[in-house]
Amino acid sequence: MRSAITLSPIKRERIMKLFLLLLSLLFISSSYAESVRPERYIVVGVSGFGTRGPENAWQPSAVHERLPSHYRIENSYKLVHFAKQSEVNEVLEEFQCHDGKQNRKDLGLIIMANSWGSSKALKLAKKYSKLCGRSSDLFFMIDGVRKPLFANGTKPKAQQCFSFYQRKGLVRGKAIKGCTNVDFTKKCNDMGYGAVNCHIYVEWEGARRASQLVNRFLKNQ
Repeated sequence: MRSAITLSPIKRERIMKLFLLLLSLLFISSSYAESVRPERYIVVGVSGFGTRGPENAWQPSAVHERLPSHYRIENSYKLVHFAKQSEVNEVLEEFQCHDGKQNRKDLGLIIMANSWGSSKALKLAKKYSKLCGRSSDLFFMIDGVRKPLFANGTKPKAQQCFSFYQRKGLVRGKAIKGCTNVDFTKKCNDMGYGAVNCHIYVEWEGARRASQLVNRFLKNQ
């Protein structure tokens, strides 16, 4: 019978170091796509219902009106909360993803969504992550609501996420664990807004701030 191979303590230590080095290399290669910032971006705004704008006229959602369009943005898409799967697929085709890998490595994804649009936006981010092997770069949920009337607290598949929300009435968002959260409830109270007007205020003010953050993100790269 063959005797068991006995390694000296020095050899065992060397083998363990080599094993740990290989694990580190695997981790680095798997996270490489997340760490490299793209050169250009696709931006998507997913709306809930159209709401009344500041000049008191009916308009589309603020995430459409204030969707960023400058600084290395290759294309933009304005979806609604009832968008068809074909419309979502049109966005994903930009990245040329196959078998969990993204061929257009120069492209990143930025998503803004408000109210009922948040659920469709979450599905878009999840599908992008599955198909392309990386998370969306930025995700802004603005007073996110799940149908029919539940605060949407689902954390998106994103490298950075933000939740702008208020806590008045039934139609409201909430803080999301792992995201940067901004609560507008006190601001609404100070301005005397009830639940509906507060929801509308957060939509427009949240979209304005989200647009500013996107522009700053793109400028500072």
